Order: sequence, then C-alpha cells, then structure tokens
Amino acid sequence: MLIPFCKLEAQGNDFVILELIPASNTRLPLNLLAKDICKVHQGVGADGLVILLASDSADGKMIIYNKDGSRAEMCGSALRCCAYLLSDLTNKKELKIETDSGIKTASIKDKAIQVNLGRPSIIKDNILVEEVKGTLVEIGNIHFVSYQDVLDGQELYLGPTLEKHSAFHAPVNVEFVHPLSATELEMKVWEKGVGLTQACGTGAVASVFTGIIHGILSNEVKVNMPGGQVLIRKMDTGDFLLEGNVTKVFNGVYKWKI
Repeated sequence: MLIPFCKLEAQGNDFVILELIPASNTRLPLNLLAKDICKVHQGVGADGLVILLASDSADGKMIIYNKDGSRAEMCGSALRCCAYLLSDLTNKKELKIETDSGIKTASIKDKAIQVNLGRPSIIKDNILVEEVKGTLVEIGNIHFVSYQDVLDGQELYLGPTLEKHSAFHAPVNVEFVHPLSATELEMKVWEKGVGLTQACGTGAVASVFTGIIHGILSNEVKVNMPGGQVLIRKMDTGDFLLEGNVTKVFNGVYKWKI
C-alpha cells in the first residue's frame, strides 16, 4: 500500500501527517500504521502519526497517535502543524480545529503559529512519586510537572518509571522544569507513548501554569526545550496561548507492507 504523507516539526517534535481532506474518516488501521511509520530506522521516523480530516464543525479535524500506537488526546505541537497545513489549504489566518479534547483555535502570525489550548487545571498538587515532588495537571492530556533546582537528565532515568507509575490512573507525560527567571524557564520532557522528545507544547503550557499557580512565573514566559523555544501567555480569561515556529520538512510516499 502506498501512503502519501508530509512530515512537519515544531521545535523538533516531529510528525508524519496524512492530509485526507475532504474525507471525514479513514479505514486505515491507524494504531498499526503509527507503530510502523514512526520507526526511526525502519519507517519514516517521527514522534507521532497525525491524520487531518474534514470536519462539520471546524476547518479540519486532527487525530493523533503516538509512535507506540496509542491514541493521544491532545498535542500542542501537532495542533500547530495542522494549523500550518490548514492555512495553506484554506488561505485562512484564523482557524478552528476539531480535536479529541474539543475545538481549538489557531492564528497564523508573521513568524509563528499560535494556538489556544484552553484552561489547564490542577488534578493534584505537591504529590510525591518515587521521591519526586510534582503537580498533576490536565490540559487536554495529563502531565506530571516537577520543578527542579538543576536539570541533570532526570527525564532519562526517571521519565520511564513515572510515565506508567501506579500512583497515576493512566500513563502521564512527565516534565522536569528549571526556572531561569519569572519570564523564562528550561524544560525537559518524557512523553507517554513516545519517550524522550525534543519538545512538548502541552507540556510547556502545563509547566508555565504550574509555575504561575506557585507564584514562580509571570503570565508570559519563554520556554526553552532541547528542540527550540516557545512562548506561553496566560490570558485574562484563564486560557493559555502557545506560540512557536513550525517547519515543513518534506513530502513523501510510504510503502506500507501491511
């Protein structure tokens, strides 16, 4: 089977995207395709597989699968990548995108793409898991955010354990954060169903939200991740905006031996 695709990345968080509009659904076994096409050495290589479909209530619909074949509820980086593609298709600068976590809005700026991820909420604060103190945050998906004095590779030796820890009802994304000032921080991430990634948009929002709640950060913060920088803004409404660059890497056709 030949499957046309494009590959996009946002701060190194990379995705294989199947743009299927005007179709509103697909019969492809997406969980199996995600595991094959996202393999680094045997497939295209990516953090996730994204399907962009037509929507009755928005400019498009985003479905995302992690590289392990599990379905992801939300992804800020993938959302911005879909906004990039939808803007080209529709010639719109303001977009609505349907997701598993509801309809999200996106704006095409001069040098970046901005998405509104809504209002985060704290599920549980100041919890201790494997001697790691953190906050459990929901922002369309679940994050365990831990502020640290020093980032020394915790995501590598603690991320896998925390992701699937029995203290949580389901696997979580894990962020280790170090504030540089009230307006800038460093963040490292271990994503559920993916592992070590260069960036995480929802993780950046969850980390800034946690810092604001704890009186550490202001309402506008630069987040530095291994793959690049994003800007997070808290609105007066309580909604959080995520802004950062998106790059189209290449187009291709995947020969899938299903």
